Amino acid sequence: MKKRVFVAIGISEELKGRISQWQNKFSTLPVRWIGKKNLHVTIIPPWYEENVEKVKQAIQEAVCHVGFFDLQFHRITFGPSQNRPRLIWIEGPSPKKLIDLTMKLEKVLRKKSERRSFLLHLTVARFKPEIYSTFSIKQLDEKVLWNEKVASVVLMESRLLKGGADYESIAACSLQ
Repeated sequence: MKKRVFVAIGISEELKGRISQWQNKFSTLPVRWIGKKNLHVTIIPPWYEENVEKVKQAIQEAVCHVGFFDLQFHRITFGPSQNRPRLIWIEGPSPKKLIDLTMKLEKVLRKKSERRSFLLHLTVARFKPEIYSTFSIKQLDEKVLWNEKVASVVLMESRLLKGGADYESIAACSLQ
């Protein structure tokens, strides 16, 4: 049976806590907040896969000599565009190790790279673009300085539910 899977970086409980505190400050916004369990940074977007074991093995081989690296998140803003927002996300610069890792994973998993360059972001809320006009805030550009040490890459299963997607970790592959 095919599963809808994607490759991500899981985040620490510490960063999840910071995000949760920030979400609480804006709890009156009419958005669907991403719960702590589902917070992650997507590296390879979802696809349908039959042979999950083969994917796990390919990911492990690709990441085994990458080594730890850090992510820095610098601002919280509307995304993917200020002109027609549908997300609230946290973004930061994409370190070379992350870009290299993404390219390596795209190659071993035979996934086409996106035409646009990789943008480090972590989605914290989703909403329909048409409700943006009802928001009490129209500009969001909050500066933060949140660091995250990346020690593993996670193969996630995405289950599409009526209230939004739910994610479950299938395998974690350590960076060494």
